[in-house]
Amino acid sequence: MYVAEQINAPVDFPPPANFLNSVRFFNRFYHLKQYIMRKLAIFCALICAAYIAFPQNADEQNVIKAIQAKIDAYYNRDLAGWKASWQHDAKISNTVTNHNFYNTIKGWDSMQAMMERDIKQNPNPDRSYQVKLDNFSIQSNGNMAIADYDMIFTPTVDQSSVFPYMGAERYHAYEMLVKEGDAWKTNTRVLTFPDSYKSSSDHEAETNINTAGYNLINAKKIKEAIDVFRLNVKLFPDSWNTYDSLGEALALAGNKKEAIENYEKSVLLNPKSNSGKEAIAKLKQK
Repeated sequence: MYVAEQINAPVDFPPPANFLNSVRFFNRFYHLKQYIMRKLAIFCALICAAYIAFPQNADEQNVIKAIQAKIDAYYNRDLAGWKASWQHDAKISNTVTNHNFYNTIKGWDSMQAMMERDIKQNPNPDRSYQVKLDNFSIQSNGNMAIADYDMIFTPTVDQSSVFPYMGAERYHAYEMLVKEGDAWKTNTRVLTFPDSYKSSSDHEAETNINTAGYNLINAKKIKEAIDVFRLNVKLFPDSWNTYDSLGEALALAGNKKEAIENYEKSVLLNPKSNSGKEAIAKLKQK
C-alpha cells in the first residue's frame, strides 16, 4: 500500500511512481495542510477582532455624542435635555477646579436644583462662547466608560469689559459614564483649567493678587483686602480692573469719596465697563 493511500489521498491525485516520491508527496501534502490551517486561524482571528472592535468603536462614538448632547443642552438652556444626560443618583458629582477656584456639587437632587435655578435666572441660550470638544481618549468596558477630552471655549463677543480678559480657553475634562439601556449618562465629571497653574505673565500675577483680595472680602477682612488691592494698583497701574476692585472694597468700607475716584479711573481706562459706571451712579446717589 502506498503512503499516499495510507493518508487517504483523493482519488484524482496521481499515485507516486515509487516510495521516495510518495514520501515527498506526503511531506508536500502535510505542509500544504499546515499552511491552510495557519491561514484559516489568522482569518478567524481577524474576524473575531473585527467583531470585538466594532461594538467598542460604536460605544466610543455614542459616548462622544452623549457628552456633546449634554454640553449643547446646557448652552441651549434645554433643561429636559440636560437632565436626560445625567444619572439620577445620590452619588453623582460635578467638580470644577483651577489654580484659584474649587467647587463640587454632589448628588442628583443638589445638581438638579442648581441647574433649575440657573435656567430660571438665565433662560436664554448662551451664545457668548463657541465650545469645541477635542482630543478624546475613551476606555469602555460593558456598561461603563471613562473619557478624558479637551473643551475649548472661544468668545463670540467682545469681552474687554470682563475680567480676567482672555481669548480662547482650553479646559480638560475627566468623565465617567454609565450605560442605561442604550443611553450613556454621566455619573462623575471633573473639569480642570491647566493653564491657570502657569504663573508666567504679569496678567497671571495680577489675577492672583485680585483673587486674594476677594478671598479676604469673603472672610470679612475688608481692611486687609483694601491693602491687597492697593498693592495691585501699585504693581499694575494701567489695569482698569485693579482700580475697579479697589473701588469696590473702599465702598464696602464706607469710603465713598475714594471709592468713586477709583471707579472713575477704572472707567477711564476701560470705557466699556458698565459695572463701573453703575457703581459710580449708585455711590453718587447715596
